[in-house]
Amino acid sequence: METMKDKTVLVTGGAQGIGKGLARACLSAGARVVITNLDRAIAAGTVSELSALGEIRAVRCDATDRAAVDALFDDIWATEGPVDLAFCNAGAGAMRPILETPIEDVHQQFAVNVDSALHLTQSLVPRLVDAGRGGHIMFTGSENSLVVPAGNVDLAMGIYGGTKHALLVIAEWLRHELRDTGVTVSVLMPGPVLTERLAATFDALAENPNDPTLRAIIPETAERILRERFISPDQCAEMALKGLSKGLFFIPTQAYIKEDVDARYREVSDAFNAMGLT
Repeated sequence: METMKDKTVLVTGGAQGIGKGLARACLSAGARVVITNLDRAIAAGTVSELSALGEIRAVRCDATDRAAVDALFDDIWATEGPVDLAFCNAGAGAMRPILETPIEDVHQQFAVNVDSALHLTQSLVPRLVDAGRGGHIMFTGSENSLVVPAGNVDLAMGIYGGTKHALLVIAEWLRHELRDTGVTVSVLMPGPVLTERLAATFDALAENPNDPTLRAIIPETAERILRERFISPDQCAEMALKGLSKGLFFIPTQAYIKEDVDARYREVSDAFNAMGLT
């Protein structure tokens, strides 16, 4: 996408965190932006904060509900016009060991992180194809889409990581399925981002670094690494638009992620060698 000027952009989960950064960046680049969020008050605050940058409005939409997603696109088409760029960003992640995570919680994380992405894609792409329009969908994945981040293994994010792995594979298949449609896809793969939630956790740890409840979630070693690696939502959004402008499918945001990817490649390559499959 060469320019954002006068484009219609949807950002799910756009009232906070990475989504808010994406909304701000797109507005600054001249786009019309629609954000979704389940909390109307938070969404209204974001619209008020960002409205000086351009045309923005919020719609409450539960993206795990296909009918709600269809209604969202009907609304946008009637109000702003066809969607040129959709950031499938709404997501959630609990921190709990895999063996201790109730299956209901597993299903919920996959519903929010994966089902919602499928609903958005299955609703948007046919509209674009039927109208003879191109477009782009960017999925917010994670460094967990590629690999278990070194130093973060104590964060108990296995189920979350599974959802982000799933997003990457789905996007890779979509890239193939959509090759003749004019609709393209990409995956944003950030490491730690200093969202409101993470900032609040850091503030709580600063006030009480020995809080047993917080330390059960974020051990000291993991906290140190997170603090060293995090970027702001605006920095993450800047990298997202940079990757989009370059036509990239994989869009990483922090240099250290490559070290983890290289380590995984070496281990996989060594396994082929050990099996004599060279």
